[in-house]
Amino acid sequence: MYISLFSPPCFHLPLEYAKLVSECTRLRRDDEANVVWIHKPVAQSQGRGIFLFRSVCDMSCGTSAVVQRYIERPLLIAGYKFDLRLYVCVPGYRPLTAYMYAEGLARFGTDKYTLSDIHNRYRHLTNSSLNKSGPRYAECKDRIGSGCKWTLTQVRKALVGRWGAAEWVMWQRVRALVTLTLLAQATGTPPARNCFEFYGFDVLLDDSLKPWLLEVNLSPALASDCEADIVVKQPMLHELFDLLGLPMKHTGLAKLKAPPLPINNSCSSDEESGTTRSTRARNAPRRGQRLRRRRALPMNCITLQGPGTQPITQLIQTETEKTNETSEKTKEPQSGRHKSNDSGDNADLQSTSSVSLQSSECVDESWRGGYATAATRRRLMTACHWGNGVKWNKAIGRVGHWVRIYPHSLPSGDDLPVEEVRDSVAQVTKLVRAAREVSREYGRDTSAPRDASRDAVFEAALRKKLIEFGPHFQVWLPPF
Repeated sequence: MYISLFSPPCFHLPLEYAKLVSECTRLRRDDEANVVWIHKPVAQSQGRGIFLFRSVCDMSCGTSAVVQRYIERPLLIAGYKFDLRLYVCVPGYRPLTAYMYAEGLARFGTDKYTLSDIHNRYRHLTNSSLNKSGPRYAECKDRIGSGCKWTLTQVRKALVGRWGAAEWVMWQRVRALVTLTLLAQATGTPPARNCFEFYGFDVLLDDSLKPWLLEVNLSPALASDCEADIVVKQPMLHELFDLLGLPMKHTGLAKLKAPPLPINNSCSSDEESGTTRSTRARNAPRRGQRLRRRRALPMNCITLQGPGTQPITQLIQTETEKTNETSEKTKEPQSGRHKSNDSGDNADLQSTSSVSLQSSECVDESWRGGYATAATRRRLMTACHWGNGVKWNKAIGRVGHWVRIYPHSLPSGDDLPVEEVRDSVAQVTKLVRAAREVSREYGRDTSAPRDASRDAVFEAALRKKLIEFGPHFQVWLPPF
């Protein structure tokens, strides 16, 4: 219901073919017979199989497809159509925790936009994989330059001079669009542990600066075809590893090594080896068959710490450090400070081990009924606490350019947040309304600077209006 407010009318073929025909008949009756539709086949990528049409009679469909009403008046830069590629990371849906990267890509068509020719794909489609093969890709185009990609920073500099404070409000509406899309998906997603989703949102701006959701990509392209890809994607991936607490954030393999566990491979008797004589006789090699001995591989078990937690070097000590500590303890008496540190390390190790033990519990379907039972709350809390120490019910506000867009505020205690879709939608609506009020109050001065200093003033005013969100509320905005 909420997605229809920021997504064009869409029909799934062949199931909703009758609805599409009925809609086209209604538009023809209302003197809107020249409406343009876009046809996108299912399970395709890179712009393959996409075409535009005006009448259902001109549509040839042999496979499953999605037909969407075409945005006929998009926002243009130097006469070229473009859309935005935004990167979103969802570490968990129960409770919903979402981050959006502040930097992104703008993908341009390589021919100037016009509705007089709806069959020229280089005018209407912004897929970079398609426009790379266009005749004007390498040409230095007016204001766009060569290629077909910009960063969001370049888009902001191009729009702020024309739109002023309305450009700042537009980015807050883009944030609301992404949040509402995820909220529509979160209600039917079960809790999961140590799993995350990485999306590519395609958003189109019309000539009134209203954002429209085109599609959500489950596996966005991460190849580097031009300079804009390198500027955006490389730091985005590195900071994504930091956000999730993956080992790529650490420098040096020595910090990731732990002392190997002692493994005793020699058994003097059947009782010590844990096998009976009948079992050994049954597993004995047949006559003429060569006996193969398996080597016991050493296992190094470590617990990686996520952002905002205790460094891993304080939890993992090598054998040499332990021997040095024991030698120092024999020379001088142990102080109370050393005792407290040791007890704290042991407590941290016990807490991480308890989390790893809880991860073996299977998650049932009782989450659909809310947090009614203690077992359900325990399983959901286990899904919030990853094995690397990250607690997503207490998600960090930002890591690099990754900004938390949901939840807007964090719970005061360790309890699970109460997830009500109505309340969440009301918060998103309140955010957009407050952003409009800020732009009207502080954006009237045309002589004010239009740079990062203006963003700081707008952010302070927005936080003041949304004081009920608390100090953990984060403002998402592409950089200047």
